[in-house]
Amino acid sequence: MKIAYVVLPVALAGCALFGQRESGLVSRPAGDEGMLLFTVGRLSFEGPAGWQAQGSARHVVLVSPHTDARIDAQVMDRTFHSDRQCLAQAEDSLARGAGRFRNIRRHPTTLAGREALVQEADEGAWHGWAWAVCDGGEQYRIFFTGHSPLDEEAVRASRLLASSVVLLRGPGA
Repeated sequence: MKIAYVVLPVALAGCALFGQRESGLVSRPAGDEGMLLFTVGRLSFEGPAGWQAQGSARHVVLVSPHTDARIDAQVMDRTFHSDRQCLAQAEDSLARGAGRFRNIRRHPTTLAGREALVQEADEGAWHGWAWAVCDGGEQYRIFFTGHSPLDEEAVRASRLLASSVVLLRGPGA
């Protein structure tokens, strides 16, 4: 499955998900007021309770009430032999999609206590972050995009997103 790992186009593609009703969306109240805890595969993260959520146990899209911010989280279908190979593929995917953006910043980071990648970029009036993290050969991708300037709720959601990500016990634990 060849998917360009880019911020805005992937998030916009998430719009197609809203036309489908998939079962298995997993969420529950979070510790932070006004937030829900969503689970995609073994990856868990917080998102605003007031945002429209759609998806399945493998792919969740949240859209703000004014459609000016979006969170898209998914576990990829492909499994890798190692987390290093998994992250190398994520890096290649980020690099392939980078040509359409400006103000690109991409670097290694940590997410859920594991090695990860993050890319921050702009496209038109949209600003976004894309993260990739691997665990036991499974690749997880999380995107946050928002129309600049972000409103207060979107800023809170973007800051809480990366800090709230947890990988539940499984192959890489």
